[in-house]
Amino acid sequence: MTDPDTTQSPVEAQLVDRAAALAEGAPRVPRRVVVIAVIVAAVLALGGTALEHLASSVGLNPTPAPGVGTPDTSPPPTAPPELRASTAAFLGAVHLPAGPAPPIILTDQNSQPVTLDQLRGKVVVVTFFGADCADACPVLAADIIRANADLGTNRSRVAFLTVNTDPLRTAADPLPVAIYSTGLPQLGSWHFLGGSLPALNAVWQNYGVSIKVSTASGIVAHNNVMYFVDPNGRLRIRATPVADESASGTFSLPPSSVSRSGAGIAAYATSLLPAKS
Repeated sequence: MTDPDTTQSPVEAQLVDRAAALAEGAPRVPRRVVVIAVIVAAVLALGGTALEHLASSVGLNPTPAPGVGTPDTSPPPTAPPELRASTAAFLGAVHLPAGPAPPIILTDQNSQPVTLDQLRGKVVVVTFFGADCADACPVLAADIIRANADLGTNRSRVAFLTVNTDPLRTAADPLPVAIYSTGLPQLGSWHFLGGSLPALNAVWQNYGVSIKVSTASGIVAHNNVMYFVDPNGRLRIRATPVADESASGTFSLPPSSVSRSGAGIAAYATSLLPAKS
C-alpha cells in the first residue's frame, strides 16, 4: 500500500535542556493559543468543512441563546458527516528519506533489554507516552490495539515500542498501573521502554520529542509523534496521531476515528514489509 504523502527531510534532533525545563515550570503557551493552533492545523489538513464543528467544541463559535435574533426553524441537529481526508492527512504522515533509525537501547516492562537491532526483519512502530498515561496515551493505546488486530497474518512481523516520556519516573519495570487499563500489556508485540535518564534523553532528542515538566504539579507535557522503522532498520515514515482534548483535560477520539487510525497504522506498517515468498 502506498499513500500520496509528501517527502520531507530526515528527523532532526531537538536538543532539550532538561534542567532548564524543570526550572522553568509549566509551558508558558496559553491554553487558548494551543487550542486555536490545533484548530487551524486541523482545518488545513482535513478541509474547511470541519471548521464550524471544531470551533464549536471549544466555545469559539457559541450557539445563540433561544429567542435571540432570528427564530431557529432548522431541523434538529444530526451527527456531523465523517471527514474524508486522505489517510496521510488524517494521521499527519510523511515519508522520510530512508536512513538509519536513531538507536534505541532501553529496557522493557519485563526487565528485558530491547534494541532496534534485535528487531531487524520486523517493522517497528515507535511511539511515546508518559508513565501515568494522563495525556493522549489512552487514545494512542486504542490506536495501537486496533492496528495490531488489523495486521492480521502480518501481526508477528510488526513490533510496537512505546518509549516512556516521564523524566520523573523513568523505569518501565514494574509497569505503571495506569497503563494496565489500556489493554496494551496483553499484546505480545508491545514493549514499554524505560531506562536511565541519559539513555531516555538520547532517544527523546534523536526522535524530536520535546518535554516540559511543571515543577508545581509534576505534570509532564510532550509532543505526540510516531515513527515507522522498516525491517532493515531504516527510518521511513513519521506520523502525528491526534486526540480530542476536553475542557477538563481528558483525551478521547470517536470509535470510528480510532478504527481509521488503527487501519492507517496497520496499512503503513504493512507497506514496509517485504512480500512473502
